[in-house]
Amino acid sequence: FFFSPSTINVKKGDKVRLVLNTTDITHGISIPDFNVEETLPVGVKIVEFTASKSGTFPFRCSISCGSGHGSMVGQVVVVE
Repeated sequence: FFFSPSTINVKKGDKVRLVLNTTDITHGISIPDFNVEETLPVGVKIVEFTASKSGTFPFRCSISCGSGHGSMVGQVVVVE
């Protein structure tokens, strides 16, 4: 129950392309500051967004996926 990497470092203005590989059950990813809300079925899914503002922005699994759900968190760090 984790995202790897849990910290994603990008530059402001970058188009971010996450290649997410779920190997066990359906999960989700929510990055509210960039309007990302995606379901991640088993397999590979690509999620894209533009890092339009600088700062540190949390993300989390958005689907209750089991006992480790609460530990499925991370952050996007956007620098100028």
